[in-house]
Amino acid sequence: MDRQRRMDVLEREMARLGLDEEKKLELRDKLMREEMKKARSMRKRMTTDDFVPLCIIGKGAFGQVRLVKKRDTGEVYAMKTMIKQAMVLKNQVSHVRAERNILAHAGPSNSQWLVELHYSFQDEHNLYLVMEFLPGGDLMALLMKEDILTEEATRFYAAEAVLAIEAVHSLGYIHRDLKPDNLLLDWRGHLKLTDLGLCKKVESEPLPGMQRTMHGGRTGTRTMSGAGASAGAPDAAAAHRAMNYRRDRKLAYSTVGTPDYIAPEVLSQSGYGMGCDWWSLGVILFECLCGFPPFYADTPMDTCRKIIHWRKSLAFPRECVQRLSPECVKFVQRLICDPEDRLGMNGAADIKAQPWLSSIDFAKIREAEAPHVPKFSADVDTIFTQLQLYDHQSREFNALIQEITSLFDDFPDEPLPGAPEGRIGRTSRVGQTRRDSKFLGYTYTKPKMKQTHELVSSVVDSEASIVAAATSGAKIDVAASKPPSAPQKPPPS
Repeated sequence: MDRQRRMDVLEREMARLGLDEEKKLELRDKLMREEMKKARSMRKRMTTDDFVPLCIIGKGAFGQVRLVKKRDTGEVYAMKTMIKQAMVLKNQVSHVRAERNILAHAGPSNSQWLVELHYSFQDEHNLYLVMEFLPGGDLMALLMKEDILTEEATRFYAAEAVLAIEAVHSLGYIHRDLKPDNLLLDWRGHLKLTDLGLCKKVESEPLPGMQRTMHGGRTGTRTMSGAGASAGAPDAAAAHRAMNYRRDRKLAYSTVGTPDYIAPEVLSQSGYGMGCDWWSLGVILFECLCGFPPFYADTPMDTCRKIIHWRKSLAFPRECVQRLSPECVKFVQRLICDPEDRLGMNGAADIKAQPWLSSIDFAKIREAEAPHVPKFSADVDTIFTQLQLYDHQSREFNALIQEITSLFDDFPDEPLPGAPEGRIGRTSRVGQTRRDSKFLGYTYTKPKMKQTHELVSSVVDSEASIVAAATSGAKIDVAASKPPSAPQKPPPS
């Protein structure tokens, strides 16, 4: 379709310029050669040899996230590496494929809330996702710095998180692993959702209010009518948790992970739907407002018990209730409650309509100034341009890398996981194991924007009307179009 569109644009432009048949044949042949060159480039097998490894910016139970520089363009990305063998042994193959599929199929309206995927590929040992790098860190890092966020700041992040969760749901998936670590901040302080490795495709499921546990009962114990638990109860345990809670990423990096943000219907192995993501959002907001997650305990098992019996364990500290608006407290309570009472039963519209979010312009929130804007020495676009120009071994390059990763945890450098002796680069396809067949079709290259403009303008003289036609696909009025008196440069792509 794109190829035919480019040919149509070329034909219209040649007609407008009044070219003779000999020149037309020459330009058609040139466009065909460019198309073949582009097709070969798309088929090229990508490997880790195409990237310069810079530094590790994240670690997980099954791999790592490393900042890399693409050798041919100089562009900087975040490359997530996952060990194939671990994915197969832990039955994570479907989740890994879901993450790749969500990011690959996200349209423009969703990509502003999800981390953009540029490439995915594999070798004998590992899977790789090459994604955009967001230098603002994540919400966990912000909470570790600020301890508690203001109600106004929390409202902003709540609104953006609602839109990010809605983006995942609109693609037919449940995230299932929402936590502050998975809410990244871009250079302007706006949220994007990442780590979709536990996403589950939504099949035909019963309504959340009709879901039952394996033993036929509902999750939790319904002792109150409506949603929510106590607000401002004299809870000595809550005060103790607030005093002793210390944020620590070590558990998040472990194989076990932290269950703090998991909905009770997920833990109890009852049926669950998209509502489990709204529960997780409520827990995150509670932590932003109070300084600790509501079900924090000394061990993960104790945390799970508290979540299952959330009506007994959930309580807003009195100090928080005195400081926060009633609308804010009620909003969080209506997220941390039984599925049938939970906001979001009818989609994100339920949540957007709540009084606490009435001041939010959801259509323009991405244009608003964020409560916490990361500070850098220059505009990030300028920094990324400099990174493309500098040699990766230069002092200037390393100084900029240190600056744009300053909001991430420090990790010691280590070999790429999975490969024998940490070997990096092209690996032999000889002796492939059966596990490779499980990842057929994993390779992906993000389509380049303005492909029509780039190819056609390389064939025909770059006039403003050619660029407009190529990028918009609009029909050109040949009679009204006249060649400009002097060639004009196309706008930068």
